[in-house]
Amino acid sequence: MDVQICEIYDSSYLNIISALFQDLDLPQLIDRLVPVDPQCQTRTSDAVKLIILDILSGRQALVHLERWAHEIDLSKLIRPGLKPSWFNDDALARHLDRLYEADIHKVISTCLIHIYRKEGLPLQAFHADTTDKTVYGAYESVSSEALRITHGYNRHHRWQKQIGFGLIGNEDGIPFYGDVHDGNLPDKTWNPEVLSRVHEQPKQAKIEDEWIYVADSAAMTKDTLAQTKAANAFLITRGPSSLRIVKAALAEADVQPDPAWSNSFSLAEKNGAAYRVWETASTYEGHPVRLIVVESSALDQRKGKTLEKERVKEAELLREEQARWERHPFSCREDAEQALASLKASLRPRFHRVKAAVEEIVRPKKRRGRPKKGVEPEVETLYLLRLDVEFHQQAWEQARRKASRFVLVTTVPKEWKGRTMDAREILKLYKGQISVEMNFSFLKDPFFTDEIYVKKPERVAVLGYLFLLALAIYRVFQRRVRQFITPERPLKGAGGRKLTRPTGQAIFQLFEYVKVVLLKLPDGRIQRALGKPLTYEQRRILQGLGMDESIYV
Repeated sequence: MDVQICEIYDSSYLNIISALFQDLDLPQLIDRLVPVDPQCQTRTSDAVKLIILDILSGRQALVHLERWAHEIDLSKLIRPGLKPSWFNDDALARHLDRLYEADIHKVISTCLIHIYRKEGLPLQAFHADTTDKTVYGAYESVSSEALRITHGYNRHHRWQKQIGFGLIGNEDGIPFYGDVHDGNLPDKTWNPEVLSRVHEQPKQAKIEDEWIYVADSAAMTKDTLAQTKAANAFLITRGPSSLRIVKAALAEADVQPDPAWSNSFSLAEKNGAAYRVWETASTYEGHPVRLIVVESSALDQRKGKTLEKERVKEAELLREEQARWERHPFSCREDAEQALASLKASLRPRFHRVKAAVEEIVRPKKRRGRPKKGVEPEVETLYLLRLDVEFHQQAWEQARRKASRFVLVTTVPKEWKGRTMDAREILKLYKGQISVEMNFSFLKDPFFTDEIYVKKPERVAVLGYLFLLALAIYRVFQRRVRQFITPERPLKGAGGRKLTRPTGQAIFQLFEYVKVVLLKLPDGRIQRALGKPLTYEQRRILQGLGMDESIYV
């Protein structure tokens, strides 16, 4: 009797995610938080793991998960003895409901804290922000406490039905706190509310130390400052340009001599923007704050375009004004002088120098018909307003420099935990805000988080929280790989590209064509084998993660 091929699975990187899920002890933790129902053939951790794998493999609707379970190596990826039919949409819906009843926010928060402990991640500085996600359909619930899925304007000012995501994470983008909230909750409300809840997270992680909360300009409120202090934290945020203390800091920075500013420095290794900083102090709503004026060589593109449009428009208006006054001379100097005074008062160009003066001209007086021979033509004296327009290069450069300035507001002391927290260090921490913004690209990527096809707001909330858990696992995976990839030993990615800080998706691509073959041996036993040997880069990644090909076979 020959060896028979029973099944061929496109396993790709799913086995790595499955092994990582196990290594983080998440199945045991989830089953402890949501106890196993003896009447159910599957555990909640089984359903969660399947949904996480589905999210990270290119998400499809839950109604199709049973069919997808037939196409994957279910026994290896989840646990032996499971049948695909046990993951029909009714069974998954019941698991979502049980997660909601167990307090899904608490379940995911506990998982995130556990991940931080397991990975030994520092709990010192966190970046916070919110985003929205479009949803479709009519969602009905009998509970007044359910997630409110409402119409509102998204970040691009488009009217849509949406839910909100709030995230707090470290510089690697690993969430420490996450929530799924009402679609219309403003950031100015979310920040103080979340600070009062996040305060409990470090306690659960047995961290009673001070920490730093980094957020965007919506955090610059009296309530947020008060809650930051109550949470044993310090705040770093961008000061809104409309704030009085911010305007004062910018005005004061304008008159500072160059020596008062710091030397130019860069935060990136290469091709990074150059910065100069100048610092002052003030108080806001009774809280002492440090104000750091930052000048960047990389002028914000939107501000640059706005300035250029303003300059072009101003030049056109001045040309039109010049032509208008030259077409309409005055008959008396007094009228011309009055018009000149009015013109000087109305003209306030930003990027041009305008010199206006009354010019006297004498010209023949126009008469009807041909002038008589030998008669001297009559002359008239007229008064023109002449405008001499010149581009003001210095004013233009000053406007660009001002546009490239922004103000950071912080309550972090200059010395903290034995570290010097000067203006440069504060700016560096604030620039780490991109880590949470990159997470939003994950949450909005149709590959990971396509449309949410569930009926109840409670299930929408649970699925949203599972997106956050999938994001945490994805970021842990990316961080672990980056720890052993160096500029000296880069990773050879798709197309032969050298990767020194590979993204999770770039690493996924290297495992895209890994196949597992199920063989039936002559004695009836089933054995797994790789379709073809792993490449050097694949083995290197697995070795760096503390794994080997046994995760497949």
